[in-house]
Amino acid sequence: MAKTSSTPETVSTDYLAMRPYWQTVADILGGAPAMKAAGETYLPRFPNETTDDYDYRRKNARFTNIYADVVTSLARKPFGEEIALADGAPDRVTALAEDIDGRGNNLHVFASETFFDGVNDAVSWVLVDYTRATERADGQRLSLADERVQGLRPYWVRIPANRMLAVYSDTVRGAEVITHARIREDVVMRDGFDEVAVERVRMFDRAPIYAMLEDGTVTDTVIDYGPAIFTIYERRVEAVGRRTNNGWDIVDQGPVTLGVIPLVPFITGKRIGGGWRFYPPLQGVADLQVEHYQQETALKSIKELTAFPMLAGNGVQPGMSAGKVEAVPVGPRAVLYAPPNGENGNHGEWSFIEPSSESLRFLADEVKATEAQMRELGRQPLSVSAGITVVAAAFASQKATSVLQAWALGLKDCLEQCLKLTADWLNLGLEPELTWNLDDLDLTDDDKGPTSIMEARKNGDLSRETVWAEFRRRGVLAADFDPDAEADRLEAEMPGDDEEPDLIAAAGAVE
Repeated sequence: MAKTSSTPETVSTDYLAMRPYWQTVADILGGAPAMKAAGETYLPRFPNETTDDYDYRRKNARFTNIYADVVTSLARKPFGEEIALADGAPDRVTALAEDIDGRGNNLHVFASETFFDGVNDAVSWVLVDYTRATERADGQRLSLADERVQGLRPYWVRIPANRMLAVYSDTVRGAEVITHARIREDVVMRDGFDEVAVERVRMFDRAPIYAMLEDGTVTDTVIDYGPAIFTIYERRVEAVGRRTNNGWDIVDQGPVTLGVIPLVPFITGKRIGGGWRFYPPLQGVADLQVEHYQQETALKSIKELTAFPMLAGNGVQPGMSAGKVEAVPVGPRAVLYAPPNGENGNHGEWSFIEPSSESLRFLADEVKATEAQMRELGRQPLSVSAGITVVAAAFASQKATSVLQAWALGLKDCLEQCLKLTADWLNLGLEPELTWNLDDLDLTDDDKGPTSIMEARKNGDLSRETVWAEFRRRGVLAADFDPDAEADRLEAEMPGDDEEPDLIAAAGAVE
């Protein structure tokens, strides 16, 4: 079979399989504008529906984003406790952790964003890269002082799943290694007062090393892979800014100093086979969100058609103007006449027609049922599962009380692999570890917990500080919640002046 031509942006079959889901959740998170712009993808046209009627229904569609609420709630729960470097980490690594991506985000913020991507897309990636160096004029190796002057440092790059065009891996000496990857890295460059969109693809590759027989014959058996190299492709652009067909130029290439492809995956979905496609954990919630969008829009459309009474003129000759029926005024201060028609005093009459609301009740109940089902599916990762401890132990040697906690342990493992690559870039020869006290967080499903806590507070069984600490542990309050600052805000809201007698009186009234 003839080999088809391909270019750097060609995607893998795994990407093709996952792309519909990634596009769906991206549109859902894009909110009403993105869902409406997708047209019939999520809001099918009715049979025989005219283009004008469909456009009106689409532009006035209703969209309540429950999926976004579900994924955001799940993604923020593990971060009630700060994720940080363990004691004993080298100073250089500690300094990098305060700005781990070179864009001002510390390790905790970077981790939370990566976790959100992983929960949403079933997988996310982290690239541990290093800034390019300028060689010394004398050809000597750069010193530490040279590196500092040039601002050379490792940095982490968060790669969303929809930008990872292709990934291939193999098992070498009992461990899985990434052998090839292509990442979409489009940029927008300023050209005077204009902007030019530039399409780029970064490729990492490791050439296979084949086994050789004693007589020198090379076999088809791969025993290892060579050092990693990188290549950056850029789509050729004419001077006027228009791109040419399939024209790609190599704008940079060279070896990866580490010898390996410095990519680390964070996975929440169930991996299918040995490739890089997954069963997304929130697939059911996303599917129901699309159905909910259709149901809400249908309910709104039917309300417009049936919930407003229509005026009917029985036996009344309509007024005509230029061959068209004149519109009848309806509303306050409008008077309608139905004069006799001259036949034995017969006359017409005006009346209102108001259809039954049973269909509206049925659709409204359907919408509520779908909402309840979505939230129930969204709580499943919080459910206690005995089997999940086996999965967690496989990669973290720790126990997990829920699927969500297993994901958090998986993220911790991912980030520690990234720290290992960071240390390798710095030639430190160690494996920094993280501290993340997940055991003190509530990562299970307990809807009644907050209510019970507030009831105990109301009865005087818990102090305000204890309530704050418990809510912070459960992820209800942010990890950076400051009890002292909040106490000051509450004090400022008390009635009266800031004079000491007023504050004492107010405090006594609260007690």
